[in-house]
Amino acid sequence: MLKIVARLTVKKENIDEFKRTAADLIHKSNAEEGNVFYTLNQNVDDEEKFAFIECWKDNDAIKTHSASKHFTETFPLLQKLAESAEPAEVYNELSF
Repeated sequence: MLKIVARLTVKKENIDEFKRTAADLIHKSNAEEGNVFYTLNQNVDDEEKFAFIECWKDNDAIKTHSASKHFTETFPLLQKLAESAEPAEVYNELSF
């Protein structure tokens, strides 16, 4: 399984709109074939910091998601509401 962590810092005045906009992306992404989970997380010490944490069955599922209408239309809107965004990181889940 592959996990993606995408961190953004959102302008304080845009936090509510960011959450509303993200909700649609999260619901549609969670319904995708190959998705295990797709969540938005808010930092407990700094309300302006957010992280999307996602889990996908494989790279093909990520490619399909990255090309989906809901991702290609919504993520740019979220980036406009953000003050900054770090490059997304992809992690390979290790099993022991």
